[in-house]
Parts: sequence; structure tokens; C-alpha cells
Amino acid sequence: MIQLKDGVTWVGAVDWDIRNFHGYITHRGTSYNAYIVQGEKTALVDTVKAPFYETMLRHVEEVIDPRDLDYIVANHAEPDHSGALARIAKEAPDAKIVTSDRGIPVLKKYYGEMDLISIKEMPQVDLGGKTLSFTPVPMAHWPDSMVSYIPEDRLLLSNDAFGQHIASTARFNDEVDQAILWQEATAYYANILMPLSRTVNNAVKALAGLDIEMIAPSHGVIWRKDVGDILATYKRWVGGETRPRAVIAYDSMWKSTQEMAYAIAEGIGSTGVETRVFNLTETHRSDVITEILEARAVLVGSPTLNNHVYPTVAGFLAYMRGLKPPNKIGAAFGSYGWAGGAKRFVEEQMRLAGIELVENDLDFSYKPTEEEWRKCYDFGVSMAEKILEG
Repeated sequence: MIQLKDGVTWVGAVDWDIRNFHGYITHRGTSYNAYIVQGEKTALVDTVKAPFYETMLRHVEEVIDPRDLDYIVANHAEPDHSGALARIAKEAPDAKIVTSDRGIPVLKKYYGEMDLISIKEMPQVDLGGKTLSFTPVPMAHWPDSMVSYIPEDRLLLSNDAFGQHIASTARFNDEVDQAILWQEATAYYANILMPLSRTVNNAVKALAGLDIEMIAPSHGVIWRKDVGDILATYKRWVGGETRPRAVIAYDSMWKSTQEMAYAIAEGIGSTGVETRVFNLTETHRSDVITEILEARAVLVGSPTLNNHVYPTVAGFLAYMRGLKPPNKIGAAFGSYGWAGGAKRFVEEQMRLAGIELVENDLDFSYKPTEEEWRKCYDFGVSMAEKILEG
């Protein structure tokens, strides 16, 4: 048994094998965290993805007979958290199931008719010695999302907020490699919460009045040390703060667009601005988005294929358009054979993603000449100047 606090126990499951989480690559697997909270009465907060029910049940039984559960709290209806809800409810027929008002119809849609209590009726639960207080955080990241707080322990059970996709035998943030921890926390925010920055900011503000010593999310490790670091980092992210960094994402058929990407990168890098270049055949779009989160500039290059954009670039643009990275400047570039078209499409999609475009004429036929290579390099230098302006 892994205890967070006296009377608070982790009863979740580790998914070592998952590598794709609704569109983004989870290189290191994940965990589905559920927690038993015990006072004079006992509550289970969140469950696990359906295939991991038996694992969760075994962990619950190490702490309590499921029939003795008094409450089950569903902070979020998404199936990676609620997938075991219906089955554990059968094991605990007397338990009251508490969720947000907007979670009720979603849970019923997934699992059929259930007796559910809204937090409007029950904003907190007195367990006797411990209290569970509920705060709705709509659109962080579903309309039904909420968090649970135990004031006696200064412990926030934050569901999807502050999570990471990490599979580990360690349960706490100070027990894992810190570089991996922060990389995965960044990837998690960039690929899940970034388009919801405004509502996540509202959630952070709603939690600002709480005295938080520990944060226990529903994915990854639990923040028990230097908790202020992740809170401060989320404030930066929701505020759209950037650093002087450029990310160049491109693909290429005959290396013409690649030559342009490298020339632009060389120009930007010559000024000292951090620059990262990614080929979209070789690098998954979610990894590129992770790098974009704190970057000031995004540049996208594509060859023209059949009077249209290259397929990998189209997929990346669709993904980025949905995530809408805030406070970015950007540019499009590309090459073509007998007819162009890709650059115009890239620019249109970047505008729809909310990126402020820097106009250019970097749209060359076939292999770039030395003069065209120099134009790319010089554009990179001018782009760096705009990046440094902030």
C-alpha cells in the first residue's frame, strides 16, 4: 500500500504499454490514479480505465472491503477515470456516488442508469476526521471536470490538472528523474490543456485560496515536494508566457524544403536564439507541439503535392489548429515543382490557429539556388529579431 497521508491511500493502476492517448504519443506509458480516503467513513475518489478494474479492486481490497465504501467520487466522466465506476459500484451497493452536475448525464450515457448525487446537493462530504470538498473546474478539461480537496491534509485530488503520462513504480515527484518529470508535465499540458488555457486559468484562480501541500493528479506521479513549482509553472503556461525560441516543423520530398528549413534555422541560430527543427515524418506531431508550448515562433514548411499540402504537414496543421498555441508569431515556407499551393494553405491554417504571420516570399520552385538559400537565411535573421522583440 502506498500512503499519501494517514488515511489516504493510492489504489490505482499503472499502464506500462499505452503509447497513444487520443492523438498524442505517450512514450513512457501512464497511470490511472484512484485514492481511498478514510475517516470514520470511507470514500473512493476516481476509478481507473476499464481494463485495469481488477488491479484497482485488488488494491482497494488491501485497504477495505469494497462493500464498506460509503462514497464513490467521480471527479471526471472520461473513461480513463470512470471506466471502472459501474463495476466497483456493484461491489459497493450502499455507496453514494458523487459527481458534478454536468457529469451526471455523461456518466449515465456511458454506463446506463445510475443513482448519482450532484455536488450542488452535496458540495462536501464529512467523513469524520476528514472532509472532501468539491470544486467544479469546467473545461479543465471537460465540462464536467471537478477536483476534490481534503483540508485536514492540505491535499488536492486534482484529476486531470497537473498530471503527466508516466508509468512508474514510484508514486511521488521526488522519486523520479526530474528531467523526465518536467518533460512529461510539459507534454501533458501542451497536448491536452493548452487550448483551454482560459478555463484552466479560471481553475487555477479558483484553487488559489486553498492551502495546498500535496497535489495528487489522476495520471502520473503525485506532487509532494516543491508543489509551488508546478503551480507557478501552470500560471506561466496559462498566461501564454514564451521564451526566445523558434520551432521549425517541415516535411520534404526531395530535400528542397529541408534545405530551406535548415537555412532558416541557421539564420535564426546565428543570432543566439534557440532553434529546433523537426521533420514531420520522423517526429510525431505531439512531440513538436510540446516544444512549441513555450516557443515564441513557429515556422512550418511544406512541399506542394498535387496542388496541395504534404499529408504529414496537413495532419500537423490540423492538430495545431485545434490546440491553438497562444502568443505565437510564425511563417510558412515551401517548395514546388510545376505548380505551387502548399504555402498558401499552410498560412491559412496557421492564421486559423491564432498565429500572427510574418509575411515572406519563401516559395521556390525545385531545388533552392544559392540566392534563394541566402533569402531563407536572411529571413531567419529577421525572424530572430522579431522573436527578441518579444
